[in-house]
Amino acid sequence: MAKRRPRGGRRSAALLGALVTTGVLISGCALPGGERTATPAPTATAPRKLALPDTVLGLPRSNRPELVLLSRAPLDRLRAEVTDPTSTVDGAYAGRARSADGVVVSGVSGTVTDPEGALARVLSPYPVKTFRTVEYGRYGGEVRCGRGRTEDKGYLTVCGWADPQTAGVVAFVSPRKQLELNTEFYAIRDTLDGTVS
Repeated sequence: MAKRRPRGGRRSAALLGALVTTGVLISGCALPGGERTATPAPTATAPRKLALPDTVLGLPRSNRPELVLLSRAPLDRLRAEVTDPTSTVDGAYAGRARSADGVVVSGVSGTVTDPEGALARVLSPYPVKTFRTVEYGRYGGEVRCGRGRTEDKGYLTVCGWADPQTAGVVAFVSPRKQLELNTEFYAIRDTLDGTVS
């Protein structure tokens, strides 16, 4: 006497086959020809670089010794805050008159592992009693600005920034008392980062 098959055996086998086939097609791992699709590798963000513009706030480059010295002063401290550096910039800008306002820019790019600490260390030598934190912008870093006086009794506004890839300082020097310069700082900061490759 022949053994009887359990009921539903054929149905179970057919259902299992259908699930396996459907699973392969739904998962997107196989094309109809049996080839597997490649998962695209995540794209790495290109390292940012800083570059000096020809003019800043309409001011041309300047060779005034006191401004050049001020732009180069923070470079060693800035370089110490980055690993795998990709750029270093420093520049002075001013009108032609000896009493004209001046702007100095210093910055580095690379990997900044401690943006908050880096900013505090870079700003510490400036003759500014209090730095306050202001809005940073798109790169998730920090900006602090403060006011002080220069050795020749001029007025000084200093804004420093640091984020995971860049750090720097923009200083405004004038014989006259200065108003709020946050907008000007942001314009310069964006110009420095405007030549990212």
